[in-house]
Amino acid sequence: MRVGLTFNMKKGDIEESSEPPGSPGREVEAEWDTPETIAAVQTALEERHEVIPIDAGGDAYNHLKQVRPDIVFNMAEGESGPYREGYIPSILEHLKIPYTASDPVTLNICLDKARTKEILAYYGLPTSRFRIVRDRSFSFNTLHYLLIVKPLHEGSSIGIRNNSL
Repeated sequence: MRVGLTFNMKKGDIEESSEPPGSPGREVEAEWDTPETIAAVQTALEERHEVIPIDAGGDAYNHLKQVRPDIVFNMAEGESGPYREGYIPSILEHLKIPYTASDPVTLNICLDKARTKEILAYYGLPTSRFRIVRDRSFSFNTLHYLLIVKPLHEGSSIGIRNNSL
């Protein structure tokens, strides 16, 4: 079987970055995989399959359209924006190529913390109270419960700092 392996590869070593911890420059690649991780997954898949590596940061659409793998093992996280994780699965659905992991709708909903909490509450699952704050001048002094402040559309603790608690 021909297996496409989609991924976003870290370009540099986060530990050796000149950017200070917590800066946007360091966090861009936070969810991406190291070359070693990608190589390990590729090696494991190659035990039984022909593997076609596909960097999701390149022209993934045309690459996938050209090579037409039988299935895609999707590790891609996307590059930017609130719907980045659904990018590769959306392409795969458009091209009618089967793939592993969640569909684009699921990925995009789960990356939106407010929407996820609304869905959980609708189905009776307990979730803590939340508020979306878009105005940077908002006074948190008016709130009277434990708070964790975090970006609405990020994962992997991106945007969370020591002063977020």
